Amino acid sequence: MDMDKCKIRRWLKDDFSTLAKYLNNKKIWDNCRDSLPYPYSESDAQQFIRFVLNQSEQNNYCIEVNQEAVGNISFSRGIDVERYNAELGYWLAEPYWGKGIMTQMLVLAIRSYFSHTDVIRVYANVYAGNMSSMRVLEKIGFRKCGIHRNACFKNGRFLDCHCYELLRTDFRI
Repeated sequence: MDMDKCKIRRWLKDDFSTLAKYLNNKKIWDNCRDSLPYPYSESDAQQFIRFVLNQSEQNNYCIEVNQEAVGNISFSRGIDVERYNAELGYWLAEPYWGKGIMTQMLVLAIRSYFSHTDVIRVYANVYAGNMSSMRVLEKIGFRKCGIHRNACFKNGRFLDCHCYELLRTDFRI
């Protein structure tokens, strides 16, 4: 994959059709929270884009490949005593899996997010069996800090949740 054709950017109103096309994929949904609708419609995509365009802090990054929206990287900031933490979430369209795109785009998004927020820690939770996602996080410096056994209920069964963290002071890429 030519990484010059890949970038992160803000979501645009016109991205809704490709967002719906790529996110309406059970393989992606299987590794996301149930709050993500499935099947995923153009109406869902339009609602999401309206939501991110109205956010005051940049915390959703569109992944663009060959001038097409093909994924998202999000940061959900903690509240109260966890206000300097943010949960990382991400997905990428299936045709682009295994090409090193997510690793590169996460580096860009994390660098951007750290540069314009006072967040000191980013963490991610990965369902057992999603080894690709675990490898991506480890490549960019995330540390596995534990496994919560049977912590998530997805597709009618309990799954272990692998917990990863990255401190701002440890982000060297």
